[in-house]
Amino acid sequence: MVTFKDFLIKSKFNVKKAKLYEESYDKIMESGLFDKQYYLKAYPHVEKAGMDPLFHYLFYGASEFKSPSPTFNLKKYLQDYPEVTKNNLNPLIHYIDNGHEGFRMDKNPFALRREKIIDTNKLFLSNYEFETEPLVSIIILTRNGINHLKRLFKDFDEKTNYSNYEIIVVDNASGDESVSFLKSLDLPITVIENTENVSFSKGNNDAAKVANGEYLLLLNNDIEPTYGWLNELVGCMLENDNVGSVGAKLIFPYYEDMNNQPKSFTIQHAGVKFREERTPYIYGPYHEHMFSTMIFSSDVNHQKEVISNTAACLLVPKELYLELDGLDEGYFYGYEDIDFAFKLYKNGYKSIFNPFALLFHHESATRVEDVAEKNRLNYQNIMHFYDKWGDFIFKEILTEKLNNENFFTNKKLDFCIVSKNDEFITKLVKDLNNMGFNVKIVPCLKDWDIGDHCDILISNDKNYDVEKLICRLNLIKVLISSDEDSRYDICLEKSDNYADDLLKAIKEKYL
Repeated sequence: MVTFKDFLIKSKFNVKKAKLYEESYDKIMESGLFDKQYYLKAYPHVEKAGMDPLFHYLFYGASEFKSPSPTFNLKKYLQDYPEVTKNNLNPLIHYIDNGHEGFRMDKNPFALRREKIIDTNKLFLSNYEFETEPLVSIIILTRNGINHLKRLFKDFDEKTNYSNYEIIVVDNASGDESVSFLKSLDLPITVIENTENVSFSKGNNDAAKVANGEYLLLLNNDIEPTYGWLNELVGCMLENDNVGSVGAKLIFPYYEDMNNQPKSFTIQHAGVKFREERTPYIYGPYHEHMFSTMIFSSDVNHQKEVISNTAACLLVPKELYLELDGLDEGYFYGYEDIDFAFKLYKNGYKSIFNPFALLFHHESATRVEDVAEKNRLNYQNIMHFYDKWGDFIFKEILTEKLNNENFFTNKKLDFCIVSKNDEFITKLVKDLNNMGFNVKIVPCLKDWDIGDHCDILISNDKNYDVEKLICRLNLIKVLISSDEDSRYDICLEKSDNYADDLLKAIKEKYL
């Protein structure tokens, strides 16, 4: 509890100021101008310092232009009453003392933004009607996640716009009240109570074996659904042919802490793509359009086939899931969903992203807390994924780049040519550019760092020391020469149609 002595000390024994701040403290709290929980979440260092949040605001926060609540428009207040800044006054004390009834408190802008997103999405809903609704088994893994579960299951049945479902929750040895909470819900729930924290793959696979549904819906416990989400996923599955999975559009929620606040209400998932990485696994997956504020832009807001969806919300036919042996249990919370998507792709099934199934992803899933252990498991996941799919990804992406397509990746085929310009090189650069590829000239024979993006290195100088190259492991090295050189993957002599001959040689060797 804050005492007058505290006010006096912080006021540097200015009794008049200490009395003013003490009297104003209670008035501000009664007025609702100050939101204690918001302030602590927005500025977590205050709680870590063990300081009363309003006390901190009065003596520090106001002078640092910190916001006292999401509804008090500080910027507008300082514009309307410039004497506050001019005389170094505290905005809330100024408000209380002067009774500014004319200053309108805002509605919470973050709550309004959230409502607008939900209302806008409703305009795009198909509201599918089914002759018969196939049973969907919703599988959720949880560990000590009671707060996530309370948010997830709030108005759950109403939000689905779908009636034929069952819920299977795999509880990974929670020490909180998760299990008793789940059993108290008036929903068709089965709880699998594990005595240990099993992997995401094993938990879902175990649940799939006892599921009664024609379809499985893998769902994170840190998801917050919006209206119509399940209806959209099932409708999309049934309206399209040869579908192996349907994924949803996931949006980051509002984050009160200032470190994460910039990503509030931006896209978290709208399909997966791949980009080059130097080591150790050459190509890394990423969420396309991540952090974009253009939630309903034409680039995002249409159903499309993607190479992978995240399993944070993923609908899959149960028979197909079991036929493909479910999720690979060689992973521990990472890459298992992309691995499964590749199995679908290799077997001729589509993964469809449906943006109208919109959910907020609070993205704090049940994972290992120890940082060193988390890094070890992540590296283990990466290498397991690379061992299984490294050659496959290399061939698929190389084929795609050669054909100027962009399903796996948005990157073009990238050439580096180590050579001083001459007539032949000038023509080669022009031909490759006309084919839609990226070309960079490396004029210095001692320039060995060619970056992560280069796919094909071409050299016409045997003195270039390719063994010193700093590049991706799967770089294709080409020497313009009629002689063989074991340091290069392809040796090809000059010709009038060198660009065409080169692409032909690459396809013959690698595809």
